[in-house]
Amino acid sequence: MITVTNTMLPLLRRSSAARIVNVSSRVGSLTRMTDLTDYFARGPASAGYAPSKTALNMLTVQYAKELLPEGILVNAINPGACSTDFITGMGLTLTRTAHDGAKIIVELATAGRDCPTGGVFDDNGRVPW
Repeated sequence: MITVTNTMLPLLRRSSAARIVNVSSRVGSLTRMTDLTDYFARGPASAGYAPSKTALNMLTVQYAKELLPEGILVNAINPGACSTDFITGMGLTLTRTAHDGAKIIVELATAGRDCPTGGVFDDNGRVPW
């Protein structure tokens, strides 16, 4: 993520409405993963995926702080659990499509200058993390 973002920064700096939208997950939320009433918190431990999403959330905040003076807004999104190839074999029956999950990505990628920056969002707004 760092290499790709840094590589794209010269192009983003030339844009009048540059946005970075990172795709995170609810399992990257420390708040949710320590709440045992949360379905995903009760799932099996993951030493790779969940911590990588938590790190992505922090990188989102750090880039947001660095790039705000240049007008580049940086956020992360949780698309929700979508029926994609990623979940194949997990035994989950999901009705949410990839199209459904992409809506919040498009919303933040096309948001106006009054959009918040440095947050994690889903369809319902800001996600605690």
